[in-house]
Amino acid sequence: MPAFTFFIDSTEYSGHSRQLLACVTELRSMNYTVAVGVLGREAPWSSLLADSGAMVSHFDSKGLWDIKALFQLRKWLQQIPSDFLHVISLKALDALGLASPSFLAKSFLSGFPKTGFRPNALRKILLAKVRKIFCLTLASKNRLQTLGIPASKLAHLPPGISPQNAPKSLDPLSETPYLFSSGPFHHDFNHRDALWSMDILHYVKPEIKLCLNGTGANLQSLHSFRTALMTKDKIDFRGQVDYQEPWLANASIILVTNLSPGGYYSTLEAMLSGRPLIASKTVGMAELVEDGKTAVLYAPGECAALAKRIRLLLDDPARASEIAHNARESAESRFSAKHHAAKLLQYYDDYK
Repeated sequence: MPAFTFFIDSTEYSGHSRQLLACVTELRSMNYTVAVGVLGREAPWSSLLADSGAMVSHFDSKGLWDIKALFQLRKWLQQIPSDFLHVISLKALDALGLASPSFLAKSFLSGFPKTGFRPNALRKILLAKVRKIFCLTLASKNRLQTLGIPASKLAHLPPGISPQNAPKSLDPLSETPYLFSSGPFHHDFNHRDALWSMDILHYVKPEIKLCLNGTGANLQSLHSFRTALMTKDKIDFRGQVDYQEPWLANASIILVTNLSPGGYYSTLEAMLSGRPLIASKTVGMAELVEDGKTAVLYAPGECAALAKRIRLLLDDPARASEIAHNARESAESRFSAKHHAAKLLQYYDDYK
């Protein structure tokens, strides 16, 4: 049977590591041999990958020009049995291009940035050499074509994950009722919508709290923004966590408040949790959810509209429950790890 190799920059909690675990678990259930290389350090999700039966190696890279890590990566690539190499993230692609460029021709790439990506000269060379580039949405596929990447090199591969069992010690949480949102907190994530909506909700739902998990470059800015709000004591930043499930399962409503396209894995996590979801109506989101049926959408930046939708769902538990039920059914039938792995194998078969 074919052997599969995945190379990712980090297994810290993220949508990419979540997708990797789901895919590897499915491949291992079909008795495929799977190896995973991690450019960075060991993290809790590395243990989950190992528990699934994958052979996991870490290179503890301190940066792109870490010669020791690149040498270890090159040696690892030469030693592992592999028919297909799947590279997840542009950072991983950069490292592969420096460590062993001959492997680019047999590699598949996913984990592309959702917006704002402009390939430099080096990236253009690397992208030209990979076999296929996987896009989570048709919208992102179309956008990459506008950047000059040939349509023949692009493929639509929708996300697909499965519920993750968190350690029992983390469940249940008692802090209800609360709204929940997760990072990473980068400049293209409009978490300010969620924070600002709290000041509006305060007048009609003074008991509600907002919990946010994650880290990111914009975290300090969000902390500063919180201090200017009168509901600052109701907004709780919890930092990096390895398991979102307990937070999702106990939330009154889950928020995915992106300013620009993205948040797809957070959306799927919310759909699988059985809790109602409110998300921003960005490009690509309509490919995952249906407004009013599997989620409630709002225009990003419209904080008053977001607060209104939150209040309406809180005041109508029956509707919130129906949306959550529909969302879970949709996620399980359309975006399961099994469907994702099957689609991935179809693309691999084209290159046997």
